[in-house]
Amino acid sequence: MLKKSPSGSLCPYYYMGGELHPLKYGSYFTNKKELFAIIKAEEDFILSSPGTNNRRIWIDLYETNLDDEVIDCLVTHLQAIRHKILKLSLVGCSVKDKRRISSLMKSRNCDLADKARYFRDPEDAKMWLIGEKNR
Repeated sequence: MLKKSPSGSLCPYYYMGGELHPLKYGSYFTNKKELFAIIKAEEDFILSSPGTNNRRIWIDLYETNLDDEVIDCLVTHLQAIRHKILKLSLVGCSVKDKRRISSLMKSRNCDLADKARYFRDPEDAKMWLIGEKNR
């Protein structure tokens, strides 16, 4: 049954024969209070769902200011749900932010650093997530 996740995405979201879980963390600009609330709600939603290592997660970060506090919250969130993640794509962050996110994941020994890919184009991210080689 299709449901909406706390960030407003259909869950599961079907794309070209594959199943994704979009996390809409974009367009929060500098509103950390609302962003952190939606991240927590999504985390609770994902953790209450059945299965492990079964989610292809697509995170929209467009138009959200990724300062140190936001990146720390994002990586902490990803660590909390890591046992649910099969593949992870992050869309809309700068090259500098990509390095900061990846570096923080690696410094925390987060195994997601190897499962994560960064994209500018949402369609490229979705195609990578549902790619035949990685099903």
